[in-house]
Amino acid sequence: MKFKYPKKQYYQKSITLEFILECDSMISVMEIISQVARYDVNILLLGESGTGKEMLAKIIHMLSPRAANPFVPINCGVLSGLMFEDKLFGHEKGAFTGAIDRKEGSLELADKGTLFLDEVSELPLQNQVDFLRVLEDFRFTRIGGNETIEVDIRIISATNKDLKEEIRRERFREDLFYRLQVVPVYLPPLRERKKAIPKMVEHFLEQFELTYKKTKPAVTQEVTDIFLQYEWPGNVRELKNLVERIFILNEGDCIRYRNLPPDFLDNLNVSSLQDIRELAEVRKEAEGKAIIRALEHTGGDRDMAAEMLKISPRTLRYKLRQYRIRPGGKGETGFFSENRF
Repeated sequence: MKFKYPKKQYYQKSITLEFILECDSMISVMEIISQVARYDVNILLLGESGTGKEMLAKIIHMLSPRAANPFVPINCGVLSGLMFEDKLFGHEKGAFTGAIDRKEGSLELADKGTLFLDEVSELPLQNQVDFLRVLEDFRFTRIGGNETIEVDIRIISATNKDLKEEIRRERFREDLFYRLQVVPVYLPPLRERKKAIPKMVEHFLEQFELTYKKTKPAVTQEVTDIFLQYEWPGNVRELKNLVERIFILNEGDCIRYRNLPPDFLDNLNVSSLQDIRELAEVRKEAEGKAIIRALEHTGGDRDMAAEMLKISPRTLRYKLRQYRIRPGGKGETGFFSENRF
């Protein structure tokens, strides 16, 4: 079954593009998602930090029958004890110091929709017990209250840890694990789907062009080669943040090697980077010589030269400026001295 974009007005195609983009592994993920999203089965998203687990959870919600209802995220890594209980269950007025009004918790807010538990592995054991009770029948009471509240929610969880290892170390309840992991979905890290990086960069630049009302620059092959060589420990989030930073600071019409931040370049393998730069120089020399031969053969006629090279006249003009080629008559075409090949 091949994944297809659903024809629903709430569905944001641009979000999904960040996952697919010429990558077989992510197309497979989306095919699984398109099959299970319509059913109220609990899903556990597995993958390194920055792979896009929350975004995928939103896509699952948007593809489900619950799409018109709330999507409520909880970051389990920043809440524990009473704070987590209050976030999950809410409280009645006067339940504790500072409870000046009744407050609905995430369970009530997510009624008829989806509750997303991010970094679920960070949930303290005591709170795991509280949450497990809710999963039994989706009934609970607010802190300080007596009224039993029943909700209808779908649970999606995410973690960047091995939960089976956490169970072995007695940091995660096995019964909760099996409640949450009815359908596990693994998101591969960016280093395992590098084929998608050039299209991702182009997609992000188009997003930032709209956001910042600034014309997006082109990306040189040298920069693309560097992006493909880097291992991206921060995954898609790191790539998107880097592209945004470069986009904001860049004032030219092209992103070149010199536009890459020094702290990013410091993380690259120096020997591999040197190989990439040498390849870029070889490409530049080969293209420059081919252009010179075409111009000399056509007596300096740019349109005919572009046709011979199978490129557009606009591309030829760009490369003439890029390589500082000075077109002339036959035998006169050459380069400015400081860039002679």
